[in-house]
Amino acid sequence: MTTTLIQTAQAAPTVSRPTLTGLDRPALMAAMAEVGVPEKQRRMRATQLFHWLYNRGASDFAAMTTISKDLRAALDEAFTIARPSIVAEQVSEDGTRKWLMRFPASGPGEAPADVETVYIPEADRGTLCVSSQVGCTLNCRFCHTGTMRLVRNLTPGEIVGQVMLARDSLGEWPKGVMAGLDEEEIEGSYSADGRLLTNIV
Repeated sequence: MTTTLIQTAQAAPTVSRPTLTGLDRPALMAAMAEVGVPEKQRRMRATQLFHWLYNRGASDFAAMTTISKDLRAALDEAFTIARPSIVAEQVSEDGTRKWLMRFPASGPGEAPADVETVYIPEADRGTLCVSSQVGCTLNCRFCHTGTMRLVRNLTPGEIVGQVMLARDSLGEWPKGVMAGLDEEEIEGSYSADGRLLTNIV
């Protein structure tokens, strides 16, 4: 089986702002409070942000065009929604993809964390295997993470970041237009038909 290396990254990311990736709506409402959004507007703004992050796959606050420029600037100053760095990406002849990703150090004296995410296509489904820890005790031969000693658990944002990066690479984000602010209307306006990614393990 032939495997092709198609991308490499140069440097490890550094942490300067907390990430919003992986936060649920209540936590996003708290983030809205941190940047000065009035209490009466926080639920609406958090719903807008949730939609842009998880329904549309925005990786830059500037793309969130239903949010005011001033609020986008405040969010960009206080938070990040950047994807993990890609150290290496490999694609096999059968369509299997492997991403070696790097996360910033989790604290003083800690090293950046490298983990691997693998996409496995099959005739009737596409499975994404994400890492939940830095290192692993399972020793799966096909996975780089399994070759390393167990160091720590990944944060929710680091786990969700793997899925978001894979969706970027696979072109899995919906192209529809935001219908409104009602949660059911927003989340019900898209269909999974034809998606490459159907399962996450």
